[in-house]
Amino acid sequence: PEDPSPCLCVPTQVSKSVSAPVVPSPVPTPGLAKRMKKSKQPLQVTKDLGRWKPADDLLLINAVLQTNDLTSVHLGVKFSCRFTLREIQERWYALLYDPIISKLACQAMRQLHPEAIAAIQSKVLFSKAEEQLLTKVGSTSQPTLDTFQELLQKHPDVFYPSRTAKALQLHWQLMKQYFLLDDQT
Repeated sequence: PEDPSPCLCVPTQVSKSVSAPVVPSPVPTPGLAKRMKKSKQPLQVTKDLGRWKPADDLLLINAVLQTNDLTSVHLGVKFSCRFTLREIQERWYALLYDPIISKLACQAMRQLHPEAIAAIQSKVLFSKAEEQLLTKVGSTSQPTLDTFQELLQKHPDVFYPSRTAKALQLHWQLMKQYFLLDDQT
């Protein structure tokens, strides 16, 4: 039985198709043989294993699922080390399409402590839909935690599952500070 933790795991079994045998060329050119040796993938896999921590992978997955925007993730998420936009794009692609990296990342994320997972989930970026609901709370009102708890209860399909009333209140205060609420200019 597998752990049902949220993970983008690629199935490990690949269906084998029957195809005609490939006849090798009589004499490969030396330049081609050198290029083929240099482009072995395991070097890339082991190089990435050290920089991308399981917590980074989980944060990346959750942030992308929230925003659907890798540029926003690059600008708004604080990973364990500074990744370029290209590195984030490459890691996202690898998690989706590289069965070796995906499998190793999933195994590592499953081993994270539940408290570490909760801490990571509390850092997930707010989606546009979540912020749209928060902008409706007036800037001149003095909303309490109950106000944000009601908002969570009215829109459970919009808010990220681990959001709390306190998290909404803090984000609303930031939005108010930067004049991002509907009734502000």
